[in-house]
Amino acid sequence: MLGLIISCMLSPPMLTVENVHDYMQCREERTKLSVVSSWYGIIDEYFAEADVIRALGIVYCESRGKPLAVGINTDGTKDVGLWQFNDNTWSWLTPKLDIMSDRTNPEVSTAVAAWLVYNYGWHHWNSSKHCWKGTNNEMLQISYKE
Repeated sequence: MLGLIISCMLSPPMLTVENVHDYMQCREERTKLSVVSSWYGIIDEYFAEADVIRALGIVYCESRGKPLAVGINTDGTKDVGLWQFNDNTWSWLTPKLDIMSDRTNPEVSTAVAAWLVYNYGWHHWNSSKHCWKGTNNEMLQISYKE
């Protein structure tokens, strides 16, 4: 089974005044990532290795890893699934990518999220960036175990 090992928790660095902020941020990110670690395999399949931690962070921030999550916006549209795809975005993508599934399918929504990222960038999730922007912390590292 694939596991996600976060170095800031397993082998914490010697804490100094200079790195205490980074260490605390790393611990916070580790907590977020542990909540969504069950989605690691699917995300690793569709995202480049360098982007997996950020993608996991977005899934945490958007849906807390709940594929049936639904958010209702002030304009009446809904954000649905792991990645919280908006009604309008999903309507635009469905014919463009010939999507035959709904947004609650974790594999399909992750494949679509990866396609968006690699064709248009991460900006589709800017509204939650305050939550996931820390997922670039250099202390976070991925290790694979069978």
